[in-house]
Amino acid sequence: MKYYINQLIKEGTEPFEINETVDFSEVAQTHREIRRISPVKITGTGKLSGTEVIFDLHISCDVVLPCALTLDDVNYHMEIDTIEYFTFKEDAKEEDYDFDMNIVKGPVIELAPVIWQNIVVNIPLRVVSEHAYEKIKKEGADYKIFTEEEFEKEKSIDPRFAILKDLLNK
Repeated sequence: MKYYINQLIKEGTEPFEINETVDFSEVAQTHREIRRISPVKITGTGKLSGTEVIFDLHISCDVVLPCALTLDDVNYHMEIDTIEYFTFKEDAKEEDYDFDMNIVKGPVIELAPVIWQNIVVNIPLRVVSEHAYEKIKKEGADYKIFTEEEFEKEKSIDPRFAILKDLLNK
C-alpha cells in the first residue's frame, strides 16, 4: 500500500478511493498473541491537502487469538475506523502537531505499517472461548469454580451460625 507523493500532487486535491486487501500473515508470525490473521480488507478515502495527506480508513479482518483460560483458538473479528495524517513537509516535527502526524521521509507514503499498528493496538488483552468454562475442571485440589447460582446459595448463612448473626446485631 504505497502512495507516491508526486502522483498524489499530479492528481490534485480530489479525494481518491481506497479498496485493497493486504496479507499480513507473515508479519503476524512475529506477534506472540496472534496465531493467524485473515487477509485484511481496507476501504476508505485519501485526500491531499497542501503538504498533508489525510486517509479516512475502515479496516476489517479476523484474527485467531488464544483463549485466556484454555489456550484454544478463538476467532476475533475486528472492525477499525481510523483517520491517519501524513505530512511530507521537509522541516516537519512530531511535536509541531497536536495529533498523531506521520512524517514522510522520502517520496512514498507507506500505509501498510500504519494499518498493522492499528490492528495490533486493537487486539484485546484477553479473549475467552464460548466453551471455555465447560472445558476447564470445575474443582481441583485447592479451588472450586462456582456458577452465579451456586455462589449465591453458598453465601446464605448456615442455620447453626444464624444465632451468632443475631448476637452481632445487638
